[in-house]
Amino acid sequence: MFHPLPVREDAETIRLRTWVQLARTFYRIERSISTCLAAQQLTVAQFDVMASLHYCEGVTQKELAETLLVTKGNVVGLLDRLEKLELVERRPDPEDGRSNRVHLTQAGRSKIEAVLPEHDRLVLSTLACLNQQQIETLRGLLSSLDQSI
Repeated sequence: MFHPLPVREDAETIRLRTWVQLARTFYRIERSISTCLAAQQLTVAQFDVMASLHYCEGVTQKELAETLLVTKGNVVGLLDRLEKLELVERRPDPEDGRSNRVHLTQAGRSKIEAVLPEHDRLVLSTLACLNQQQIETLRGLLSSLDQSI
């Protein structure tokens, strides 16, 4: 049986291939989650907004944009679509008339409470191949990478 000799990669090549591996892994996980959410008539972006509001309702649009790491314009478009679906509502900020605070409607609250358990099961099953020590190592590595940007 033929066994090829191991190829020696320099540090730069290893970093670039690691980047590709990270991007591919993220894409595959996101595609899986997108499929799960599409069955509930939600996009990943809509889910992110609703999940954020589920845990911290009444934030301003600006705060929501910062939490989601998207532009304020993107949040406005997302909120417009979610309002048309009657899942969120914008209410004037009583302390700042120039701002709105974003809230889930009753329908939005029911929707996110129905979708979250399925989403969480999918995430947990995806990460089930890693033991606790590996999860902690991965979190630390991702935190270091995040802070370097």
